[in-house]
Amino acid sequence: MNAEIYIVDDSPDLHFLLYKILKQLPQSYSVKFFEDGKILHRHLDTLLIKEQRDKFPKLIILDLNMPGMGGLQLLKLLKKPVKESHEYLKDIPVVVMSSDTREDKILKCYQEGADAYIIKPMEFDKIKSTMQSICRFWLGREVQPAG
Repeated sequence: MNAEIYIVDDSPDLHFLLYKILKQLPQSYSVKFFEDGKILHRHLDTLLIKEQRDKFPKLIILDLNMPGMGGLQLLKLLKKPVKESHEYLKDIPVVVMSSDTREDKILKCYQEGADAYIIKPMEFDKIKSTMQSICRFWLGREVQPAG
């Protein structure tokens, strides 16, 4: 089964672009898009209620600036869960990909448990190479033969 990636961003244009890029990569990935943090959190909560932890994504790519529940609030819920049943969420790698370059915002993301913070590139070739690098680093380890 393909590794599944959840992308949380409120831009339909970015959804389309990332979908096209991910489909061009040599390794096949399944991808789901969410418009804001609240929608993703509800989805993960449903998986937990139905005891379908095996359907968790292998990676979450998260934008910070979204209407509704923003990325930082979602990051806190994922990495510092209040409910004991949500402890499993801490193990999902979360890469924040944002256009926000402020050091205090980047530091805050790491303090809240982000596994990586990447400045969102604006050019197609850079977005493609960034996505390739993210997938290779965070998901490539799963496809390597043991020993």
